[in-house]
Amino acid sequence: MAPRPRRTMPLAVKFVSILALGAALFVPLASASDLAIVGATVHPAPDAAPIENATVVVRNGRILSVRSGDTAIPRAAQVIDAKGMHLVAGFWNSHVHLLSREVTNARSQDRATLERAMTDMLTRWGFTTAFDIASVPGNTLVLRERIRRGEVGGPLLLTVDAPFYPKDGTPIYVRKLYAENRWPSAEVATVEEARSRAGRQLAAGADGVKLFTGAIVGGPQDVLPLEPAISSAVVDEARKRGKPAFAHATNLRGLQIAVDAGVTILAHPTATEGPWTPEVVSQLKSHDVALTPTLALFEVELKQINVPDHVRERISRDAAQQVKALADAGGTLLFGTDAGYLPDPDTTREFELLAAAGLDWRAVLASLTTAPAKRFGFEKRKGRVMAGMDADLVLLGSDPGRDAKAFADVRYTIREGKVLYRAQ
Repeated sequence: MAPRPRRTMPLAVKFVSILALGAALFVPLASASDLAIVGATVHPAPDAAPIENATVVVRNGRILSVRSGDTAIPRAAQVIDAKGMHLVAGFWNSHVHLLSREVTNARSQDRATLERAMTDMLTRWGFTTAFDIASVPGNTLVLRERIRRGEVGGPLLLTVDAPFYPKDGTPIYVRKLYAENRWPSAEVATVEEARSRAGRQLAAGADGVKLFTGAIVGGPQDVLPLEPAISSAVVDEARKRGKPAFAHATNLRGLQIAVDAGVTILAHPTATEGPWTPEVVSQLKSHDVALTPTLALFEVELKQINVPDHVRERISRDAAQQVKALADAGGTLLFGTDAGYLPDPDTTREFELLAAAGLDWRAVLASLTTAPAKRFGFEKRKGRVMAGMDADLVLLGSDPGRDAKAFADVRYTIREGKVLYRAQ
């Protein structure tokens, strides 16, 4: 059952079975979980040609076939008339935080509240998978399990569980949150402490680790680095288990600590440090360090603290330069919004800024689909609209090849063949 929307929301979520198109051919022996999407323009992958007037048949959560023109579909299948829409693989949000009051007590929170939160934050924007890269210890693991068991409808959730802050380095912008909720400190003071906690979190089900190699603490110190030995110990525990390591670097010193430790994803550009030089870009590329751009974050944050317009414009311009420079060098970009920290989950502005930075729509689609699927070990199951892949799919109301904002024009979000969101 899909969640009931808030009355104030303009978009509703419900399951609708649409009558099949007259041109479709029907065959017997349909599974109860069959789904057919008829008439869409399918974009199978960023590097593949579109398939016009396609029919995609889904069975038991997997894509059974993708064909152009009239195609036999199971008689009892749920049919979505997708004429005029564009079908792409399900989106990944590789930078979220499950910190809202609706989700921070996932064990006891009621189903409707959790589903509404997942819809508003993620599935309404096409996300079938999201990576939570720092939240309440243990909470996302509980929510993920409730989704897996079918108790709550939602995307696939991956998590780093609790982050690793330097000693006395809890970031200034989350101190109140920690104090009000009485969450345990995420600071680490020694290599032994860091290695032990990293091992425990990964053994308990965490999908990676997150280091604040440059924690914003304010005052004269401003940015506090995480000791290189501690950083290396945490990343080493993740590497031994084949798990990724994220870093919030903030500045070039934090970036260097992250690279030296073996971090594989930067959570943000280092936008206040000026443009990245060719040497910095080359180092990131040679170490295969991916980046989540989070360009809209800088606009929002700098406006909130009343930074002068010319400074805000410079920092935003430098962030865009860093994103484009890494992309031009063949580096990996992973779409991420910082949703959960930022109060508005709308992805429209992020797509506008990526386009303004010079990324074409195929590069944006890769950051949403194939790049994260490969980076996080799901490329054999997710990221492409092809037979045999998981039926994680997004129907868009307009053509992303004409305007990147089309990626925010989500009409359906489907995970493993089940409709999680439908625009009214």
